[in-house]
Amino acid sequence: MKMTKNVLARLLVLAGLAPRIALAGIIGEPAPPLMVKEWIQGGPVELKPGTNIYVVEFWNTAGANSRACITNLNAIQSRFKTSGVVAVGISEESPEMIKRFVQNYTASTNGYGAIFDYALAADERRGTAIHFMTPIKQSGIPYAFIVGTNGTVAWHGSPFGELNQALALILAGKYDAGHQAKREIAGHQLEQYIMLARKGDFRTAAAATTVLAYRTNDVSLLCDLAYVISTVPNLPHRDFTLAGEALGQAEKIASTNDLPTVMSIRAVWLFASGKPDQGLPLATQALASAQSPADQNRIKLLLHTMEAQLAAAKAKASNTNTNTDHVEPVPAPKPATAVSTNPPDAK
Repeated sequence: MKMTKNVLARLLVLAGLAPRIALAGIIGEPAPPLMVKEWIQGGPVELKPGTNIYVVEFWNTAGANSRACITNLNAIQSRFKTSGVVAVGISEESPEMIKRFVQNYTASTNGYGAIFDYALAADERRGTAIHFMTPIKQSGIPYAFIVGTNGTVAWHGSPFGELNQALALILAGKYDAGHQAKREIAGHQLEQYIMLARKGDFRTAAAATTVLAYRTNDVSLLCDLAYVISTVPNLPHRDFTLAGEALGQAEKIASTNDLPTVMSIRAVWLFASGKPDQGLPLATQALASAQSPADQNRIKLLLHTMEAQLAAAKAKASNTNTNTDHVEPVPAPKPATAVSTNPPDAK
């Protein structure tokens, strides 16, 4: 499903949640042009519809994670070159700095000792980075984008394992760009709902209705909504009713494979809303029903976090004679959203 700029803008405006930014780097939108000061190696590369799939990575020579990505991008370019994949590294640093790094990198015998198999370019006054990164509010590097054969952004995220997985799905014709575009719109809506809720804005209730309606018939997005409401920091009033409605919808449409996830998020919802005596047993039940190792590990983490917080709350109560029914929200990874374990290099 192609998500045009007009459709995306209309959905967000109707929601009263339109972002105050350009849309160029968002999934489903035409990829911004590469604004290059100088091609250091390879190139020039033009992002355009055709037969090529482009991997565009933003990096710098100083960051450890950026340097660690070089091997992976080399492997991607070498392995998939015959499949039309073109990898490009874009740095905001000066051409001279990048050239020195490339020289040292290829000459090193006790460090990296390898060559760049993909194109490298110096950004022109951060123009490329601004057009790609600003719409998705991303500032940390390294960060990668995949541009499909239709010239639109198909994916963005960590240039480590997540990039490889997305690229493999795209090349196999199994990648659902429409669903990813929907997730991105949902993410913008939720982010702005939370912003309104933190301010106590009068539009919060209307935004909540829109946020929930947009997630209808999508289990992962409904669970994500309930989880964020229950756990996001610095929220003066948590709309547990809205979170409960989202979970109720998710339970109605959940497949057998989805049920452990829905149960675990309901457990978090119960726990965060002051019912740990119901949340903990439900999390244990969700763990017992989980089949995949990934689900099991995620639910174990949630369960361990809840148990630790309850123990801390009881210890505090024993010292201060306070009520133990109130516990802090569970700060565990979102179950419905991929989270990179590799912290980005600071920009």
